[in-house]
Amino acid sequence: MRNAFRDFFRRIRVNRHLARNGPVFDYHGVAVTLPAGAGLSAFNALIRGKCEREEAAMIVDHLPADLPVIELGGSLGVVSGLIRSRLAPDTRHLVVEANPDLIDACARNAGVPAASGRTEVVNAALFYDAPVARFRIGEEVHSNALDDGQGAGRMVEVPAVTLQSLYARIGAPTEFVLVADIEGAEYDLFARETETLRRVALAIVELHPRDYARAGRDEASLMAFIGAAGLAIAERRADVVLLRRR
Repeated sequence: MRNAFRDFFRRIRVNRHLARNGPVFDYHGVAVTLPAGAGLSAFNALIRGKCEREEAAMIVDHLPADLPVIELGGSLGVVSGLIRSRLAPDTRHLVVEANPDLIDACARNAGVPAASGRTEVVNAALFYDAPVARFRIGEEVHSNALDDGQGAGRMVEVPAVTLQSLYARIGAPTEFVLVADIEGAEYDLFARETETLRRVALAIVELHPRDYARAGRDEASLMAFIGAAGLAIAERRADVVLLRRR
């Protein structure tokens, strides 16, 4: 009953916005457009300024304009659009999103058509155990994740990529920025990619402690992997951390 009551007022709020503005939202000064199937929660979060709030604040405060960015978990491209808006015109921006249903929206909001080839969106998933990853698509965008055998949703198979392969794809620069919101898969990223992570000058990563616990892991061991890559937490807001080279 409580959730039904909450959703009733969410629908009123969303419908009012759609009647006035259509599916276009202002996200920290960047206009983004959501597809009709994005879900009530996504629409409501944008209206109320809660969409990836901590991640967005760190991007606004700390993202350098001249370092290439590898973004893992582009989703609807809302954060991608904000990243692109903070980068210099010639700076590379590579976005990875596993859900094939979101690629068009992600590319549009990331500014792919206007970025003259400097922004690229790839339909793939960060995965290390096979050339193809099984990905679970849930009812809401934040319920999308690699299949761990514990959730419900439609399964798709997408190409697997590693951070090293993505780093090579952007030309193996001396330094780059990493932005990641990949629903727990960041644990394997930091556990397996120490050498490539040594090229990261700055990282903005959303942590998912509950996912670690379900897999018999913990945040403390993740922090050890982060330290082994020469990175340290410079700032933390809720479960989003800003990492800098020590």
